[in-house]
Amino acid sequence: MRLRRWRLRRGLSQRVLADLAGFSQGYVAQIESGAAPLERRSAREALARALQISVGELTGLAEDSASGSPAGSAAIAELRDGIVALAVPTVGGGYAPSSSGEVDTDVLDGLYAACRYDLLVPALARALKRLAARSGTAGVRPARLRTTVEVCATTVATCVQLGHPDLTLAPAGVAMRAAEDLGEPAYLGLANYTRIRAVGAVAGAELVVDEGIERLSPHAGSDPVTAAIYGMHHLIRAEMAARAGLAGVAAAHLDEAAAVAEHTGERPDDWFSFGPTNVGMWRLAVLVALGDGGAVGTPAPGFHPEALPSAQRRATYFIDLSRALLQGRGREDAAAAALYRAEMIAPQQVCASDGAREALRTLLSRPRYGRDGRLRGLAARAGIR
Repeated sequence: MRLRRWRLRRGLSQRVLADLAGFSQGYVAQIESGAAPLERRSAREALARALQISVGELTGLAEDSASGSPAGSAAIAELRDGIVALAVPTVGGGYAPSSSGEVDTDVLDGLYAACRYDLLVPALARALKRLAARSGTAGVRPARLRTTVEVCATTVATCVQLGHPDLTLAPAGVAMRAAEDLGEPAYLGLANYTRIRAVGAVAGAELVVDEGIERLSPHAGSDPVTAAIYGMHHLIRAEMAARAGLAGVAAAHLDEAAAVAEHTGERPDDWFSFGPTNVGMWRLAVLVALGDGGAVGTPAPGFHPEALPSAQRRATYFIDLSRALLQGRGREDAAAAALYRAEMIAPQQVCASDGAREALRTLLSRPRYGRDGRLRGLAARAGIR
């Protein structure tokens, strides 16, 4: 019964769950009906992994508890090894090109967009090592440079999401050097945005954003990919200004990003899903950073965050919405509902998000909500005890 309850909570059919876990639909049906006991540890782990919960949550036993981190320490250690191998080949070498294979950035992008950090972190470690193994071999240099920028960008974004900022500077530096060798505006923009993510918490990081805006501005009108990255620079600059309490500066950068989005239209399949919808999502994040989230009202006509294919972006929006609602009064039910919706979209994003944990702690501290079993279960999955 617990398996069925979790499957329905995740919105999965028996067939989809069976495919994700590597079983037959009949076997899943037998487990749910009680005809087949869930005795094998490997089967419990496969089903828990497919449902993105701990084995303990699946079985109801205390043998395993959610750690709050979608990627374990061993996986992070492998990722660190991959970063070292690429950034300092003389230290992290030893990966034979003959066994390295090709790097499929579409797979990495798909795992990141789906917030499958448990699968993404090992895949990134392998990709970094493959790039390191090929660093001294002959080949199509521009293609390799583009792949290097993209893999490093995903690595930095993933490390930021999972709370490992110490791992971001080296891949950000590799991305910037590769982009400068390549010389293509879009990749220079992607590399600079990656560098912003790596230094975003450091005083003076806004100078890196401004440098990128100036560098991309001449190309934003002719290339929609570069324009989208230019717009993203304005969005992250707006959030930085909001955190500094500079509402006017934040508004100016949001307006510029909105003007760019009107020009590009929706770009759901690019690196950032840039477009009017994403700008609307960032407006909410800026309101939260300014402490004005309580003023959030009914979404504007035509604003449909669920239309974006990126689960990461959709879940982040509902996490921000929960935080905004909690900055007002008497909107706890709506804030909790937003968190539940975020978890339905991307369970691992809720586990990885500092904003989600902040919202959960706020809700749990308020009368009635601290005793809510569903909310406490969500908090436990996010690593809050």
